[in-house]
Amino acid sequence: MALRTPPSQHFFRFDAFEVDLRTGELRKSGTRLKIQEQPLKVLAMLLAQPGELVTREQLRKGLWSDDTFVDFERGLNTAVNRMRVALNDSAESPRFIETVGRRGYRFIVPVTNGSSRDTETATARPASFSRVYKWPLDSHEGSPQSIASGVTIAQSKGWSDARGWNRLAAILAVILIATATVAYVRHLGTARGTRPNLEGIQITKLTDSGKAEDVSISPDGRYIAYLFRNGDDTSLRLRQVGELGETQLLVREALLFPGIAFSPDGNRLYFLRATPKDALFKDLYEIPSLGGPERKVVSNIDTAISFSPDGRQFVYESGRPPNDSVEVRIANADGSADRLLVSIQGVFAGYTPGAAWSPDGKSIAVPMWMHHESPPFMLEVISAASGAIRELYSDNQELGRPRWLPDGNMLVVPVNDQSGRAQLWTVSYPAGQVRRLTNDLADYDADIDITRDGRMLATVQHMTISNVSVSSSPDGSNAKQLTSGEQLITNVFPLDGKIAFVNRADKHVWVMEANGAHSKLAADAAGGSWFTACDRFILFAAQRGGAFELMRMDEDGANPKVLATGFLWGESCSPDAKFVYYPEMLKPRWKIRRVPIDGGAPVDIAESPGLAIPGRAAISPDGKLLAFPYDVASPEPTLKIGVVSTAGGPLTKVIDVPNNIEGPRWSPDGRSLQYLWEKNGATNLWEQPLAGGPPHQLTKFTAGKIFDFNWSTDGRQLLLSRGEVTSDVVLLSNLR
Repeated sequence: MALRTPPSQHFFRFDAFEVDLRTGELRKSGTRLKIQEQPLKVLAMLLAQPGELVTREQLRKGLWSDDTFVDFERGLNTAVNRMRVALNDSAESPRFIETVGRRGYRFIVPVTNGSSRDTETATARPASFSRVYKWPLDSHEGSPQSIASGVTIAQSKGWSDARGWNRLAAILAVILIATATVAYVRHLGTARGTRPNLEGIQITKLTDSGKAEDVSISPDGRYIAYLFRNGDDTSLRLRQVGELGETQLLVREALLFPGIAFSPDGNRLYFLRATPKDALFKDLYEIPSLGGPERKVVSNIDTAISFSPDGRQFVYESGRPPNDSVEVRIANADGSADRLLVSIQGVFAGYTPGAAWSPDGKSIAVPMWMHHESPPFMLEVISAASGAIRELYSDNQELGRPRWLPDGNMLVVPVNDQSGRAQLWTVSYPAGQVRRLTNDLADYDADIDITRDGRMLATVQHMTISNVSVSSSPDGSNAKQLTSGEQLITNVFPLDGKIAFVNRADKHVWVMEANGAHSKLAADAAGGSWFTACDRFILFAAQRGGAFELMRMDEDGANPKVLATGFLWGESCSPDAKFVYYPEMLKPRWKIRRVPIDGGAPVDIAESPGLAIPGRAAISPDGKLLAFPYDVASPEPTLKIGVVSTAGGPLTKVIDVPNNIEGPRWSPDGRSLQYLWEKNGATNLWEQPLAGGPPHQLTKFTAGKIFDFNWSTDGRQLLLSRGEVTSDVVLLSNLR
């Protein structure tokens, strides 16, 4: 028997805030505040029991369905964080919501229930009772059950007197409110269609070259198109699903980029191409799916397109780095009538995973990286008619390109974990609840594609193995591998006469002797990036909401200290270990800043003349010069390295370098800059003399990838993190 509650029990007041569950609104002093549905649901459950501990298990049962694939912890933590942002509250100094250990949360201020100001106030101090019971939520008959979880009432001596009955009546009122709240939030979160068949999913590998880069599947599931990259040679290929026949070559050109899409009828294939002079600006082309003449469709596009349900229009993204904006644009299928739908400001313009048009044609889902939001990665839903934007879901980890399921009640989205590897998740619409779809050791591509019936999903699966090697020769000819196994080592650096490395497979920093002996666990690396050493300290950038914190910790992970906060990364330590230099985005341009190793106010050293800084700020061995990379867009897109004095001032030297390098670092003698450059299918270390002249190749590897390099403190040994990356097309079938 369903319980009915009067309208007044949908309304709560506390401090200057009002919550109306009927309209899903949170207001402060009459002004409506922005809050998502899931944080509002959590707030409603806390308001229903002010002063009482609401356990994480109660919240899980009340707000999340009983599904082993639900990432409840991620969802609840995100919801609570966003709720606190809306209330201007904090976990460290709570005004409204108190965290109780790892058990749950408690609302700690008085709450008034009802629409009139003379409504009785529920106190925020819990009564002291001796036993806890759960009252059945599906019936108001029967007696209390002695169960440890759920909505609780209490039994104590003295229930027969007037005070006891008044107390019981008040508690029963709370139960009624909580019951209505649970019913309300479950109603909001109920999916309207069929969820993916998690138990029946089959994963089939469709290629075995290890060199696939991007994929699209035809709407009927008959064909896949993918990019095949072999060194500097890239080709667009077509293959029939389930057949062993030959793969058909459609296009071969060095500057093909991820962003493949079939037309709704499957007869045409769209792809992105650039030219050597305009490598940062891509154009959209179409070609018959089985081969034929090409045709240019639109210019200046950054993502694969997504068609409207009727196939007459498509949507795409275009980043605008100088303005910190991303344009979401719509064009007719032939490229005509190209128009701006909405320009989203305050975003990282280089982050454009791609948009997805909903099956009903009303909405467009677009992931964004917001500069100053917490969490920073957001899945926005845009009205295709008006351009109005609402936030569906947010996360501290990077989101890939979404895909709608056919009934429009759910999207599949690649989401990174703290190791940097992506798994596939579902996000319900419009509630924004997340559930994990895959749970394996693979790294799924940010681009995915799905068939019209939602039964098959195609993506690229990446597998990476890398280990630490040491060479006493700059050319790496006598490199000796010090670690082994299926490791994912991304950073390697000298630390107090030893070698430190970051293993993303177990999310930890490890330290070993220079000969590889006595490897030991040093610290937790989860959520950190850009690791390096500063004397006895480890430096790294840790993402915290919409910003990064420049952190310092001891080599065993103890005594962490925040040195700076902002949109920053790529730090470097001065040779005397007194200062840390780092690039930070400070409008209108990036700046190189310096902060003392013991903390203090940052000082500006230089301003970047370019659009972005894709690498680190590197300090020369004598501590006098600083080098950093930056992008420029004119007269043609290119990458440069600027050199400036660590005392500040204008650039003293500008060096042209290839667009796809990683670095730089200084050579041990301070006469050259060194960087990693992938060419002809192998990554090698290159050196650019400051005195001028062409760069020359140091290492002579013919295959494999170098993820990071450094020099030992004495400059005699080259430290390498090196391994292999394979990537193949996989098909997830039986999704529905």
